[in-house]
Amino acid sequence: MNRVFCYLTVLFLIVSCSKTTKKISSTNNSIDYSVLNSFVQDSLPNFKNIDQNYKEVFNLWKDIKIIQSTNDIISSDPRQLSFLLEALKLEVKKINDYQIPGQLNVPHVIGRLRVYKTNVFKINSNKIELENIQLFKKNLKSIVISYNALIDMMNKIAKESSENNKVQSINLVE
Repeated sequence: MNRVFCYLTVLFLIVSCSKTTKKISSTNNSIDYSVLNSFVQDSLPNFKNIDQNYKEVFNLWKDIKIIQSTNDIISSDPRQLSFLLEALKLEVKKINDYQIPGQLNVPHVIGRLRVYKTNVFKINSNKIELENIQLFKKNLKSIVISYNALIDMMNKIAKESSENNKVQSINLVE
């Protein structure tokens, strides 16, 4: 009887010790948010801005504010980044790329908008874990790159449109 009791005690100690090591190892897998913050601040490309000289072109599209809210990634707390990205997903889902008003309704802008939307939908911000942090960073960078490409194209189209309007108005005056 004593032997059985000793074996059960040893078995109990082994099982209980193995469970505590699992708990310790799981806490080591948590994300270091200071590292994520430094990535967001230092490693992401700079966000492009809409050229304010062409407000009349951009103000026609009310969804432009949703797209511009992507800039909030830089200023957000890394612990809140997943909430910001989920909110951005919900807002971007509302943008209808078939109803872009005015001069911005061109294939170049529509294509870049679709790439931007795809990158926003692709990121999995609900489960930021140590195992997938590199993929998360890569996807975050893809969002910024596609955002910048969209903004660059919108600025280019707005500038060309404005210059064409000036040339047409000069021709009408002559």
